[in-house]
Amino acid sequence: MRSKNNKRKSAARREGKLAFYVRRITVFSLAGILTVSAVSGAYFLLQAFYVRDIQISGNNHFNKRDIEDILNIRREPLLNLHMKEIEEKLKRNAWINKVSLRWQLPGTLIIKIEEAVPKALLSFGEETFLVNDDGNVMEKLQDAVTPFLPVIRGIDPRYKKNMSEAMKLVAALAEKNIIADRQFLEIGMDSYGLNVNIDGEFIKVGYGQYSEKFEKWLELEPELRKRGIPIQYVDLRFKESVIVKPLIPEKEKDKDKEKKEKKEKKEKKIS
Repeated sequence: MRSKNNKRKSAARREGKLAFYVRRITVFSLAGILTVSAVSGAYFLLQAFYVRDIQISGNNHFNKRDIEDILNIRREPLLNLHMKEIEEKLKRNAWINKVSLRWQLPGTLIIKIEEAVPKALLSFGEETFLVNDDGNVMEKLQDAVTPFLPVIRGIDPRYKKNMSEAMKLVAALAEKNIIADRQFLEIGMDSYGLNVNIDGEFIKVGYGQYSEKFEKWLELEPELRKRGIPIQYVDLRFKESVIVKPLIPEKEKDKDKEKKEKKEKKEKKIS
């Protein structure tokens, strides 16, 4: 009897130890699984806060790679992105007018772009450029086919003040609907300020008050056309008056020259 009891006790002890080890193994296994799951979850959660994708809209002139090259963002934390710096970096490009930015989980930077529209052509040296409404060069034109836009000729784009004044004049001409109705429009600069050639009519403009000046010109031009008087130039630089300089025919110039020469000879004889 004792022998059988001892065997039963030994078997029970072995079963108890086995159950104990099984429970420990189970507990450690579950702990390991939970630890791995927690680490994996933390890793994927952390990855959600890193830039993994850039979504861009409103870009017609640029493709996605162009924008990515400008920004040069590589797997940076979303929370470390300085949105103002990104906006300023993009707006340094003359093709980009406005930018709105936001980030979205998981790992996405969303960029909405409003591209600038060419407002004029700049002819400088032997090259022609598209410029935006701020007078900044957008790109050099490679072919001879160009859209009809006002031409700014001979102004160095590095002189921002001069370009800014030229673009203010372009804006005033567009506001008065002068650009749309003309075949040729060229803006230049002289010692007295800006001038503009509109379909062969040369106008001295000067600086400032462009809308007011061309309001006067629009009132005067139909009368000049009606009379059919050849015009050398129209001067809009003076606040209270508009000066119209008629074009003197060559025959009259020759007569005036002869009169001047005769007068000079007569004065010499008298002296």
